[in-house]
Amino acid sequence: MFSFPPAVDKPLPAHRPRAIMVDLIATSKKQVAAGVAFRSIQEIVGAITPVVLGIALDSGMEHGATSAVWIVAGWLAILALVQAVTMAFGHGFEIVLWMRTSLRSITQVHNHVTRSGPAILRKKSTGEVVATAMSDAEHVGNLVEFIPRLIGGLFAFLTVAIVLLNQNVTLGLVVLIGVPIITAAASLLIKPLQSRQQVQRDEQGKLTALGTDTVAGLRVLRGIGGETQFAARYSEQSQKVREAGNAVARLQSWIDGLQILIPGIFTAFVMWQGALLAMDGELTIGDFTALFGLTIYLVRPLQIVMMVVTQFGRARVGARKMFNIFRIQPISGTLEERLAAEKDAERSVENSTSATAETSGASQPARASQTVAPGTVSPSDDVHFASATAMPGHNPFKGPIVDTTTGITIRPGVATAIVTTNPSDAAELAERLARIDDEVSDVTVSGIDIRTMPLALVRKRVLLARATPELFGGQLRSVIDARTPYETIDRPLAASRAAVFGPAAAESPANESRDPDIMSSLEASDAHDVLSSLDNSLSGEITEKARSLSGGQRQRVALSRAILDDPEVLILVEPTSAVDSHTEDRIAKRLMERRSGKTTVLTSGSPLLLNRVDEVVLLENGEEIVRGSHDELLQKSAAGDPLAQRYEWVITRQTGEES
Repeated sequence: MFSFPPAVDKPLPAHRPRAIMVDLIATSKKQVAAGVAFRSIQEIVGAITPVVLGIALDSGMEHGATSAVWIVAGWLAILALVQAVTMAFGHGFEIVLWMRTSLRSITQVHNHVTRSGPAILRKKSTGEVVATAMSDAEHVGNLVEFIPRLIGGLFAFLTVAIVLLNQNVTLGLVVLIGVPIITAAASLLIKPLQSRQQVQRDEQGKLTALGTDTVAGLRVLRGIGGETQFAARYSEQSQKVREAGNAVARLQSWIDGLQILIPGIFTAFVMWQGALLAMDGELTIGDFTALFGLTIYLVRPLQIVMMVVTQFGRARVGARKMFNIFRIQPISGTLEERLAAEKDAERSVENSTSATAETSGASQPARASQTVAPGTVSPSDDVHFASATAMPGHNPFKGPIVDTTTGITIRPGVATAIVTTNPSDAAELAERLARIDDEVSDVTVSGIDIRTMPLALVRKRVLLARATPELFGGQLRSVIDARTPYETIDRPLAASRAAVFGPAAAESPANESRDPDIMSSLEASDAHDVLSSLDNSLSGEITEKARSLSGGQRQRVALSRAILDDPEVLILVEPTSAVDSHTEDRIAKRLMERRSGKTTVLTSGSPLLLNRVDEVVLLENGEEIVRGSHDELLQKSAAGDPLAQRYEWVITRQTGEES
């Protein structure tokens, strides 16, 4: 009954914050209904118990310890048992609701961030995104957890009101009118509490972002002696968080105090009225005892209302933060397109796994991509291209790629190097060719606007490796072969399993089917030292963001990853900027051998690379200046060609050599 429900991978609505909370409740309606049912029974039984106790008291005082008293005592025992069971099951469903909604919120924030890509970091800091996923999502889950309790409290209130109306109309009206007034008064605290929580949340996000950025740039900070300055900035921001937290705590302390004071005053007033009625003879001793139990029990729904007021404020702030994440759209393609691509990839993995199991019976890694003949596309890709090219089976990426912004044409099947006096111009060209941002990617492939092609297809055919690559932690094998799903091994958990169940249960054997290809790509990128630092094992662990590697090692591991992926169009931005000249020459030779006959674009000013590529393009002021092989341009420069001389001046200035 309490098994964790399957995750709901439906994107949360992004048109308003309240819709997020409504959708989270709607997708868990079965769990909400079960929780409400158990909590309602518990609260109704709890409200009836004082009435039964009053009946037993009156019966005992009037007739003594007769069988009727024992019967009523039996009913009290049954009610206590029912209340205990329903409380346990109700709380269980509340925990399931909290876990379900919190996990879904965290998952959807994570999914949206990965689907939106660089668009997120243009508007939100890393710390803000992390705080939204880990803190705000939990607050929304807490609110959903309180729904069964709130509705159960409402039933308890109605039960108490009905019983009191039957006993005395005046007392019943006091409860029916007083409790809604108290609830309305409590709701007035929502807005100021929410405003203060919003300020605290914003300041906490800034502090988290500051800490995250510092961890990422810790080496640089130490290198320039910036620890003291950072510590001062972090301390200043911490004080802002503390002040905002104190502001929330002051109001929260009033709310917590009112949770006790208001129900206490209300209880005292009702009991005072009941005492007057008892002295007038309108209430029996049993009725008065029942009244006391009912009013004491009435404190519970009032406290639940106050707790919901607090949680609603936090949840609304959290939902607004999530909403601000969800409203960010990708800068290339659409969310719908990315969702469809994910489903296609999942189906491809399932089909590949099934086919492997049927043919060999061996466990092999599922590959999302399929092998196709050169110059063609896979069947699923052909469907997308048919409408765009009217030539089913034709692969536009076998044709020329033209950047209309600069007029540069990348010829198919050759290695082209882009040389420029401004490295940012070359980096921007690389991002346009890879369709990173649709707003600026005015690029055609075989005459077709690249923005009209399915984004998943572009990502499959074109790979961009930036100058400062991002690497994930994990086994070196999985870091390089990023497209293959490898099992993530939790080392502490594996050690615990080995201690309890023996070494055989520690972990499953590593998947080594792709190791020869991985080793070949490591050799091409001259990254043998990375392997040797990990005991010559591809199972060696790389720390988070590959901080255990030097800058040159990270660059070569990233290059190895790009080589292994073997895309039709490979775009490399300054791929050897962090290595020495001997290593660079070996990489250039092996890279060109691996990419022979495939479209490769490099941005670099290194003669060692330029001498290996098929042609070089000099880019200045946003336009192509001259084109040719490195040797041809140097010969033309010696012959007095001014454009070729400009090229020679650029590369000699970048390398520090004299012309």
